[in-house]
Amino acid sequence: MEVSPEEYGAYWQAAIRIAVGVIVLVFGYRFTAPFLEYTALGARALGFVLFSGLMLVGSVAITMGLARVVRTAVRAERR
Repeated sequence: MEVSPEEYGAYWQAAIRIAVGVIVLVFGYRFTAPFLEYTALGARALGFVLFSGLMLVGSVAITMGLARVVRTAVRAERR
């Protein structure tokens, strides 16, 4: 598989998206864990909302990165 400079750049952008998604997932877990340990309902609700939002953002970033990798690989193979 020969990769053009544009495709090579697309692979790197996809890898960066995947890495950012993983960082958001890890950060989201570490940041919201103290909120989920409290017994107060408000703190737990805030922790759950933050945790859910950060997990969603991280998962979308990883999915978009993987989609770009697959799309670029398929395009390179078709040439």
